[in-house]
Amino acid sequence: MKNLKKLTSILLLVISTTASAQFSFSSYALQNVNIIDVNTNEILYDYTIVIHNDEISAILPSKNYSVTDTVQSIRLKGKFVLPGLIDAHVHFATDPTEERRDNAEKVLKEMLLTGITSIRDMAGDARALASLSRDALVGDIVAPHIYYSALMAGSTFFADPRTIASAQGGISGKMPYMKAIGDNSNMVLDVAEAKGTGASGIKMYADLSNNEVVKIVEEAKRQNIPVWSHAALQIAKPSEIIASGVISISHANMLVYENDESENLIKSWIDHKPNGKEKEFWDAAFEKLDFSELYKLMIKNKVVLDATFSVLEIYKNRPKMIWRYEIGKRIIQQAHKKGVLIAAGSDSDQETFVQHEMKLLVNEAGFTPFEALVAATKNSAQATGILKNQGTIDVGKKANLLFLNSNPIENIEHIDDIFLVIKNGKLYNTEE
Repeated sequence: MKNLKKLTSILLLVISTTASAQFSFSSYALQNVNIIDVNTNEILYDYTIVIHNDEISAILPSKNYSVTDTVQSIRLKGKFVLPGLIDAHVHFATDPTEERRDNAEKVLKEMLLTGITSIRDMAGDARALASLSRDALVGDIVAPHIYYSALMAGSTFFADPRTIASAQGGISGKMPYMKAIGDNSNMVLDVAEAKGTGASGIKMYADLSNNEVVKIVEEAKRQNIPVWSHAALQIAKPSEIIASGVISISHANMLVYENDESENLIKSWIDHKPNGKEKEFWDAAFEKLDFSELYKLMIKNKVVLDATFSVLEIYKNRPKMIWRYEIGKRIIQQAHKKGVLIAAGSDSDQETFVQHEMKLLVNEAGFTPFEALVAATKNSAQATGILKNQGTIDVGKKANLLFLNSNPIENIEHIDDIFLVIKNGKLYNTEE
């Protein structure tokens, strides 16, 4: 087990005898790797990473590492390693009766084997999500870590068919994981019940006032559960949400709702007739908007923007909704240049994964490949509230790692050139 050929043989043996396509040692060293350091934006060439159980126990130059009989050594010369990817915006259980469990397991397995070691589910049936999360945690299914939300919104929102589907067997707006908030809400109980579902965070969705936002966030902080939010809540404006104490906001295009004239602006964009000069039109439309104060507020409050570029791309071919893509793309690019932390969340109902989001950030929003890697690792971990133990390659953090054959800093397409995935110290063969 001190060379790659032996490792490959072991993995093939495990695949033939188990359904998990995984193998693990209690302690092992990954030697001669090139570390993509998302803390410093540097590549650390020829390093060794020592893993004990499910954590990184040491990181040092390979020339300083002494091989011992008690720690298995795996030489991976020329391979590039980065933190396991994190998709900060997915939906796996909006309607569990339609989104079959077997299909969910299939997609989750595919996500893990492409290098996604954690996901943040942004609202669905917590009963189904709790089951998936538990099984992923203990290894009963091959899947990323699953962090899911309990949704809170104004009472009018719960006529939405998606909430009715997610609350089957109960009443939409009255489930612990899907709660209508109003003047008579018992916030202490509502937050406690949300935590009781096993949710990793509370997501604020729609039809909430600034006063309700403040109450939710204050009580959530008291009970030590993070709050995530849409960037606008139809009543509460982006600036009010950002200042409330949330750790992340979703959907870049929603920042336009800070403007009192947003409805008129959007109407003018919808009424626009294509004339062959689309770039000029959207550039001019964007120049009339000023988000500088929102960017400053996000930076001041350390709020991460979960941009969801992938879902905005869907609107490119929908004339009445194309503004979401055109304005959203420009917001992402501008916010990034101003220093706002951007997380990578696909929100595409798993039609695409976070790797596609990363490529959009590079190819259409002016990110460097390194910046896209930071978005899909460190920033997504911060947006989820798990940066303490994931998102970077550091001693003491979870051994969630993605090994590539080619340098992703030279070309973001190399994110698909996968050699090996490690989650919780377990090695996964990506050929499965």
